[in-house]
Amino acid sequence: MGSLAAGGAAAMGTGAFASVEATRSVNVNVAGDGSAYLGLIDTSPYAETNGKQMQLNFAGNGDGGSGINADSVSTFDGVFKMVNNGPNELDITIDKSGLANPDDWHFVPKEVYEEYSGNYPEDSFYPSWDDFGGYDSTNASGGGLSSGGETLVGVAIDARDENSVPGGEITFAVTDADGPYGSN
Repeated sequence: MGSLAAGGAAAMGTGAFASVEATRSVNVNVAGDGSAYLGLIDTSPYAETNGKQMQLNFAGNGDGGSGINADSVSTFDGVFKMVNNGPNELDITIDKSGLANPDDWHFVPKEVYEEYSGNYPEDSFYPSWDDFGGYDSTNASGGGLSSGGETLVGVAIDARDENSVPGGEITFAVTDADGPYGSN
């Protein structure tokens, strides 16, 4: 009878626990785009910070311009700057799917642009050309941006065969270059 009870105890478990409920404190600060972990800083008349958020505006300016040219591709160097204010290297993607005509907007790494033109301002994103002389319509990805690193972002807007290019929203998708939980 004693061995049956011992065998039953062994079948019940090894003494490990099955669950834990613990309370821990969490501190979060909400920062403006300029000082957040992914810093977004306006560096041209086409980007401005309203409240705590950076916005892009190509619709007009206070100097008499009212928009981009029809039937053209307009490019803008250094529209805004991305800064990695976090501790780890980041991979950054600019998702254009929130724009009304995402294929008309281009934010692409400078390395891809250099492949086709051989000339590019240092530390910038810019549109790439595909093999047929048109723009690559994929989302932009700048590869790794080291802690404390920064890069300028250029924008190209393709208004060929367009009377208007409606806007929308872009999303910055940021992942730790070392994986989902960082390198530590």
